[in-house]
Amino acid sequence: MPAKSGKKSAAAKTTKKSGQKYEYTDLAKAPLSTGLATHNVYGVIIDATFPYKTTKDLYVLSLKIVDQSLNTGSKGGDFATVTFYATAFEDLPIVLRIGDVIRVHRATMRMWQGHRQFNVATQWTGSWTAWSTDKEPAEEHTKQDNGTMGPATSRQKPTIEK
Repeated sequence: MPAKSGKKSAAAKTTKKSGQKYEYTDLAKAPLSTGLATHNVYGVIIDATFPYKTTKDLYVLSLKIVDQSLNTGSKGGDFATVTFYATAFEDLPIVLRIGDVIRVHRATMRMWQGHRQFNVATQWTGSWTAWSTDKEPAEEHTKQDNGTMGPATSRQKPTIEK
């Protein structure tokens, strides 16, 4: 019978999962995407469109965002655009207020009309999380049994995440 070794097998080493770590890039310092290069960024939302349908199964949403590297403080100053693509309306963020913060993972970047444009395809690998800067929680509404809209019973602040 072979002697037991104190070493772990290679299979045991590969099954160990560690937390995924992301590096975030300042909006102004993000290089153009080449190949499969993607970026992870944070930004404050300064303008937003409501999600709209472009084709039978594609929804689009555009945001303008700034951060400490890109906000010049002047009216019409520099900003970056984030364009989200999704096959389902529910996969896109709904911006409640200007000033909300958004985090984007795995976005490609290109220049469009002199501004940085980050493209996020939620149907593949892109993801996002948004935080409201409102001090009071938004009042949630639910559909009542009689078909009318009324306040929800829970007063917890809604989480907006994809």
